[in-house]
Amino acid sequence: MWIIEPPTFSMQVRNYARLFVSLAKSRSLVYGFVIAALGTFLIANSMQEINFSVITRLLVAVYAIALATYVYNDLTDQEIDRRNERKSSKISREIYRPTRNYVIFFFALSNILTFSINWQTGLADSLAIALAIAYSHPRTHLKDKFILKTVVTGGGGFIASIMGSLAVGNVPPLAFVSSFTVFLFYFLLGPLGDITDMKGDKEAGRRTIPIVLGIPKSFLLMILVTMFIGSMIFTSYLTLGLNIIAMTLGLVICSYSIIQIRTVSKKFFNKEKMNKTRTILRFSFFGIQLALMSGILLNSVI
Repeated sequence: MWIIEPPTFSMQVRNYARLFVSLAKSRSLVYGFVIAALGTFLIANSMQEINFSVITRLLVAVYAIALATYVYNDLTDQEIDRRNERKSSKISREIYRPTRNYVIFFFALSNILTFSINWQTGLADSLAIALAIAYSHPRTHLKDKFILKTVVTGGGGFIASIMGSLAVGNVPPLAFVSSFTVFLFYFLLGPLGDITDMKGDKEAGRRTIPIVLGIPKSFLLMILVTMFIGSMIFTSYLTLGLNIIAMTLGLVICSYSIIQIRTVSKKFFNKEKMNKTRTILRFSFFGIQLALMSGILLNSVI
């Protein structure tokens, strides 16, 4: 007769460590939130001396809440992810419970770290957690509601970014512009992802932007949003003292993004091309943040 012994503590630790590595690899997108928070932190800090204790807690907290948000969405979206052939569909019964434990732990960790910085950052983190739960929880499922899906996702990005400014204790206009740009970029990234997921979303009865507006109008919306981002950058040059070099760089990035959107609009049936364009647009956003940061730096040396 075989006797199955329970796993030892060291085995459990190794299993949790392997699971964390797996989750981190499958959701590399969360680094975008960390970079957004870092960029806004540097803008709000005006390139002055950095408090490394604060910035470390901030970036770990933003990474934790972003990873927890994505993984929680995966846990509540298993069937649709299978239809859309997403990697998150591989969460098995054996790792479901420890994965859920990770979600709870990372939400709690982010809240503890942000409140240790100041109450404003902690409050913003609490709001982000509430949005994350409302977005994916079966009783609310905001991701199934037209426009709300993109608004809530963009709102989460905005909060993660503005937390960088709140951690400094200062929200200058350019930091707000940086964070609002994060919000607007989800009206580019969201519809692109929804177009590739239309099959599963239709079967689930979801009303995403491409399903409601149609694919041509969805691409038109993306172009208009990009043009609006460009107008914000130009207005920042006119009214907020953004350096002309930074403004030019930002407008060039917006123009390049529009070209990419127009190009992929003719190949939206190519999932690989769509995913590649989403990656390009993410880097375009990082480029805009770098442009805003360079504006701060150039103003300080000129």
